[in-house]
Amino acid sequence: LKCCSSGGEVYDDLSTDIAHMLNRKDPVFFETTCLAYFDAAWSTMCAEACLCLAKITGCNSQDESSDLIKEGLKCLEASAKTLKKEDGTIVNSIAHSYYSQILSELENLSAPV
Repeated sequence: LKCCSSGGEVYDDLSTDIAHMLNRKDPVFFETTCLAYFDAAWSTMCAEACLCLAKITGCNSQDESSDLIKEGLKCLEASAKTLKKEDGTIVNSIAHSYYSQILSELENLSAPV
């Protein structure tokens, strides 16, 4: 996906990236493998992609932007399960910090104006 490096500008294949994020079928092992190698849950990285795409499309399509925000929040639900044990202990503080930042930004975008 180019969305995270586009500087917030519309780019070729934007619609392909949007369709991909809204219809992902990722293997389960992506979640923990990314956590081990990148200090980030896969679902958090997907949520960031949704966030970036929502910001880019927000001016042109409220429906698409809203769908991307919902998908991003759904991704973060998976992240929360990955990053915290049942007793609430944080599994990886770096990954949790990243998760918290993306959650805050998505919640700000989803808040009514």
